[in-house]
Amino acid sequence: MESTFSSASEGHMATIVEYSAEKRARNEYPKRIISPPSPSECCSMHMKRIGEMQVEGEGQRFYYKRCTRCGFTVREFVLNVELDRLRAVELAEWNRAASWIDLLRRESQVEKAA
Repeated sequence: MESTFSSASEGHMATIVEYSAEKRARNEYPKRIISPPSPSECCSMHMKRIGEMQVEGEGQRFYYKRCTRCGFTVREFVLNVELDRLRAVELAEWNRAASWIDLLRRESQVEKAA
């Protein structure tokens, strides 16, 4: 099987992933990743994000995800809706933490005053 390495000049989004059945899987992120051409059974349980969020094309955001066992790698695209939801969850968590800290401060002041 011939290895493939996409570049933007071929009409595809540029990628650092090279899919090859002949080469051994290798993680040289952020320069290059050599991946088997298809996933294995282990991929469903062992895919981990590597590196930072990437932005290409018309603002398309993605992460590289790589199986820690076999090395199969894909790009996981992140929709803007997911980013907005993440920001909302983070804000909600921050608000809960801030409320809890304020409560502790008030209780501490009450104890000191007594």
